[in-house]
Amino acid sequence: MKIQAALLFTTLTTTTTAFAPIIGTTNPSTTTTKLHAEIGETGITFTNVAREWRCKYTPGPSGGPADSPSLQKCQSLLSEYLPKLKELPNAQITRQVCGGCLDFKVSIVQPLEEHGKWAEVEYEPLESEFLGRLKAVEGVSQVETQEITFEAL
Repeated sequence: MKIQAALLFTTLTTTTTAFAPIIGTTNPSTTTTKLHAEIGETGITFTNVAREWRCKYTPGPSGGPADSPSLQKCQSLLSEYLPKLKELPNAQITRQVCGGCLDFKVSIVQPLEEHGKWAEVEYEPLESEFLGRLKAVEGVSQVETQEITFEAL
């Protein structure tokens, strides 16, 4: 799975027809260069990539998430790792929880350049540690990862 993610990142950034740095300004007195990519000729452009860690948790005795021991343990694990994740260069961390389909997801969003450097080392050591501990949580299943573009529109 790690090799597939690295291949996806490589494919997104090296085989696109419009992969080139662009100049953007957020403040008239400063200029920043951000990597920018386009997926073929789809019109989909992006400057950020997210590494998603996800799993299914089991409902609690009530049948929902509010009293789910496995969801509580997922959140506890994320709380433990959050300071380490926030140390990644230019990372923004998001968490998504669905009470209907019982999804627990963590997305680590970074600009292309910083994400590429993390992908080159196969997201280590954080990913294998976090996912290993997530898999050990009773009631957690379908622990997976995905690499996706992540843009605010």
